[in-house]
Amino acid sequence: MHTLLFESIPAGFKGVNHAGSSTVPMGGNMNQTMTVAEVAAVLNVTPKYVLKLVRDGKLPASANTDGTHTVARRDAEAYRLNAKRRGRKALEELARVLQEAGIYGKQK
Repeated sequence: MHTLLFESIPAGFKGVNHAGSSTVPMGGNMNQTMTVAEVAAVLNVTPKYVLKLVRDGKLPASANTDGTHTVARRDAEAYRLNAKRRGRKALEELARVLQEAGIYGKQK
């Protein structure tokens, strides 16, 4: 019988990012704006990576007069959901390829 990866993680560790702090739930008013640091916490990435997403045009943001950026909560949520879908699709494709190769099969 197979155990899903996330089922094997102790309950106390779920919802905790790599730095050990709890992840920030999305929710709230989708018309609000978020700082780069807030978006980074939601996406579980670094603020530097969020700025890269903004520069690459993958995450819409507004530049403020002081040089900082803000992101609409709805845009951050859309990116998060899209990234989750891409990750799930990649895992499904990997599982398919491994099954076809006979590497990932039923365990006895």
